[in-house]
Amino acid sequence: MSSAGQILGGIAGGVIGYFAQNPWLGVQIGLSLGGLIDPPKGPTAAGPRLDDLTVQTSTYGAPIPRVYGTVTVVGNVIWLENNRLKETVKKKKSGGKGSGSKTTTKTYSYSATFAVALCKGPIVGIRRLWIRSDLVYDAGSSDPNTIAASNQSAAGWTLYKGTDTQAADPRMQATLGVANTPAWRGLAYLVFQDLALAKYANSLMGAQIKAEVMMAAAPIAWTATQFALSASDSWGSMAASPTTAIAVAGDSGSSNRISITHDGQTWTQVTTSTTEGRYCTAYGAGIFITMNSGYGCEKSVDDGASWSHIVSNVGQNWVTFPTNPYPPYAPSSYSGICYGGGRFVATVSGLYCGVTTDGTNWQRGTMPNNRTWGPITHNGSVFCALAGGTNYCATSVDGLTWTEHAMSGSGNWNAIAWGAGLFVAVGFSGGVAIASSPDGVTWTTRMGSGLNFKGLSWTVDYFVTVGYGSNQGYTSLDGITWTALTLPASTLWRACVPFLGATLVVSQTTSIAAYIYASRIGAGQMLSTVVSAECLQSGLLSAGDIDVSALTSSVRGYRIGSVGTLRSALEPLQASWPFDVVQRGYKLTFKPRGGASVATIAAGDFDARGTSQEPGVQITQAREVDSQLPRRLTVRYLDSAREYDAGSQYAERLSSSTIRETVVDLPIVLDAGEAAGKAEVLLYAAWLARTQISFNLPATYLHLEPADVVTLPTPEGSITVRLTTVNYTSDNRVECRATLERAAVYTPAALGVVPSTTGPTTLTPLGPSTYALLDLPRLGSSQDGVGFPVAMCGADSAWPGGALMRSADAGATWGQPLDFAPPGATIGVATTTIGVVESRLIDAASRLTVTLTSGTLSDVSELAMLAGANHFAYGAAGRWEIIAARSCTLQSGSTYVLSNLLRGRFGSEWAMGLHATSDVVVLLDSADLQVLPLTNADIGAARLFRAITSGRDFSTDSDRAMTYAAVNLKPLSPVLLNGSRDPGTADWSLTWTRRTRKGGEWLDGVDAELGEAAETYDIEVYADGSYATLKRTITASSPSCAYSSGAQVTDFGTNQSTLYLKVYQRSATVGRGYPLTTAITR
Repeated sequence: MSSAGQILGGIAGGVIGYFAQNPWLGVQIGLSLGGLIDPPKGPTAAGPRLDDLTVQTSTYGAPIPRVYGTVTVVGNVIWLENNRLKETVKKKKSGGKGSGSKTTTKTYSYSATFAVALCKGPIVGIRRLWIRSDLVYDAGSSDPNTIAASNQSAAGWTLYKGTDTQAADPRMQATLGVANTPAWRGLAYLVFQDLALAKYANSLMGAQIKAEVMMAAAPIAWTATQFALSASDSWGSMAASPTTAIAVAGDSGSSNRISITHDGQTWTQVTTSTTEGRYCTAYGAGIFITMNSGYGCEKSVDDGASWSHIVSNVGQNWVTFPTNPYPPYAPSSYSGICYGGGRFVATVSGLYCGVTTDGTNWQRGTMPNNRTWGPITHNGSVFCALAGGTNYCATSVDGLTWTEHAMSGSGNWNAIAWGAGLFVAVGFSGGVAIASSPDGVTWTTRMGSGLNFKGLSWTVDYFVTVGYGSNQGYTSLDGITWTALTLPASTLWRACVPFLGATLVVSQTTSIAAYIYASRIGAGQMLSTVVSAECLQSGLLSAGDIDVSALTSSVRGYRIGSVGTLRSALEPLQASWPFDVVQRGYKLTFKPRGGASVATIAAGDFDARGTSQEPGVQITQAREVDSQLPRRLTVRYLDSAREYDAGSQYAERLSSSTIRETVVDLPIVLDAGEAAGKAEVLLYAAWLARTQISFNLPATYLHLEPADVVTLPTPEGSITVRLTTVNYTSDNRVECRATLERAAVYTPAALGVVPSTTGPTTLTPLGPSTYALLDLPRLGSSQDGVGFPVAMCGADSAWPGGALMRSADAGATWGQPLDFAPPGATIGVATTTIGVVESRLIDAASRLTVTLTSGTLSDVSELAMLAGANHFAYGAAGRWEIIAARSCTLQSGSTYVLSNLLRGRFGSEWAMGLHATSDVVVLLDSADLQVLPLTNADIGAARLFRAITSGRDFSTDSDRAMTYAAVNLKPLSPVLLNGSRDPGTADWSLTWTRRTRKGGEWLDGVDAELGEAAETYDIEVYADGSYATLKRTITASSPSCAYSSGAQVTDFGTNQSTLYLKVYQRSATVGRGYPLTTAITR
């Protein structure tokens, strides 16, 4: 006897087997082999369910899920660093002095470093990732902002794909020890590093991790979008920090332009103080360096916002002086520079190269031969430089000593990058176009001559190279196999740089830039692959035992998150794509439903019987009553349009008196139309299966087997049935049981109801935080203590806030003293300058043009301005001027012109003549500023700062050094120096008027507040108006002093009719304040 289900314990009954728990469909009982694989007796084993893997757990011994196609899983937390959340305590002091005793407020925040197991590996990757309900990563988006935001998010976690060779996580090794850390090979998992939990109720339970796992992926979709640079110029080199990409002009002519972008799409311009030819640029350790033609370089330590010029000494003896504060002079232009191993290395045609750790102090390295050394990169341990127009390269560990190697062919090498375990080099205008090497020593040609490439980058996990003079580029995931890419224009594509998960490219002689990114989406897997994998998973079947070739449907996604039998794993697949299983020889053959009839039974062949048996019934038919069948059948499924949340579609048979409703859970990824179709198939298949037919056939039908479709003649006409059981008797009769079959049932016409609510599909990248450390004169009582105001904002409206990080030990440890909420302060950059004016009058002539990074400005009345509105800090560290503006006129975009100004406010008139283009302008709104509290030990000490956007990694900003001079505690310069010279004795009597930092309101009969512990002054007497030679210092305890004739003769040899003086008021905390510098003649 054989049945379409005996081999696998009843699963092959297809829909019948799937609904074995429902009385309206009956059940197939498996025999010998079926009993071995799926015993019919014993405890019930539940199959996969829709709600499996929907809640994050931390359970020891939890089953490892198996997934197919592309589907989401919610993981199981398998490791938490130090078995606890990381608690950060912040203290804020308030009150004191006039307000009474000080109050210290403590706030607590929590973060976690932990590992989340996903599923059995290996997987292809992750397409999307959610934390709680927030989409934080989408590698399949076609939106460049989403790609950028996704790569920012990916910096905070590491994916292990579950390969057989994956290594252990370094963070886990640092905590557990190398010998105690498993690599969990065969398990796909994520490790999150320092995930902030404030948004998730400060708990791991609130931070539910849901990942869209790809067991298969569609081909990568490449997008190249054109954007505009700041101007048309000879753009030639590029570099990028975590928050800023720059393009430097000067490749085919001298220029002073540098284009800057924070998102890869919008470019702005800054300029250098010199106009030079520039061919190479690099970033590292918080420093941008671009090399000048001939000698010298430009250096930026503020993310490209401003640049300092460093000039080489042409005649320097580098043997006698091995380290110098400038690059080695080169008669040819530097054409290659990179950062690696804690240093920059710049190459040039000749025998030498330059090496520096800070862009200022350089050493000279020696190349192995006098060649046209140019492109250079670092692979984490070794530098590799190429000699253009040759077949030679050189490698070095330190950039100072080099070893030369022969390459596989000559090339006009123009770029080199490291990725996928290979050095890859590209060239142009003849010679080898692309070559690769695992070590910089042994090279293989990958693409011959005929193509011109000048730019190359390794971005996340792929190479991009662009055609010079065409609209064609190439991409490669491994550096070996290359695929053509269409660029948005045919132009002289010159340089590439990886930035925010994309590749930025610039054209050499235009204002054209391109933004290239890859989109990855998951793919389904063949039903045959899924069924075969599950059969082999049982351990009882091998590939030679099964035939799944007829299962040609595609499974979008399927997940199994619980322990169950082979039958329970296959039943949801059978319900979705009905198939039967039959034993054919020594193989299990999987046959899809809906096939054509294989035989027509002759009427005379029914009731086959033995010679001694009496005639019987030709066809026996049993029919289930309507009340046991479903009127409505609902399919619950994983909705591909709703982030794989549960969806439901139903089919209903309206012409029936039954009221039974049935709900079927399918942990399978479907869209609304597919789910509605499957509900229809299951409903009508159930009604077809209500009729069970039995008949006996002679030996001429021994070729029939279970799951075959045959045609039976009846008085009412021919009917089609599907054999469910075939029993081959000892006298060669064929006893058959069948159910009605109709091929059209498996081709549904139902239309699904598309969900009206879907999750977010785009992300906004978190831009950098702009901040200003404002060591300003005292503006109010908040600055009475030791400390200074800080302003912070973001470059776009989506800025989520940021944190000021501070280090008092040269970066060894960091604290987070201040947090800033959006939208932040109003900060901009001055694109013009204003000079010295009379600070006691409203300046109606000056015009200051300001381009804002964040915020808006508006006009105020003169009275409001005098009362403190529209005050700004204007300048830079060490030269802040406080100004006020009555008129703020919008020009375009975010550019304003400030006019009708108050200048030199709060004693800052000394800075009026020190301004430069690109000075910072900050609106001094107390609601947007925070004062950083410090101690006396911080005065005059260098400290490091970083501004980190909320949700971004600490590495996304570079160090900014600042020495707090306690300007808020410095006495203002005295004014109104006066004096007289006694005609008889020639003694000088000097007087002046002090100014106060505090108060200062004009009250009749009340002196201005002293603002210091005691009133003391230093008066310096200089030899002449150069104020270079100090002759004498006089001290005083009131705003007056005497300079006797004897002292004058001692200092000068004769009495003086003109004195050159500096008068300082002193502070007990910071010493001298600002000087009154003037001359007096009597």
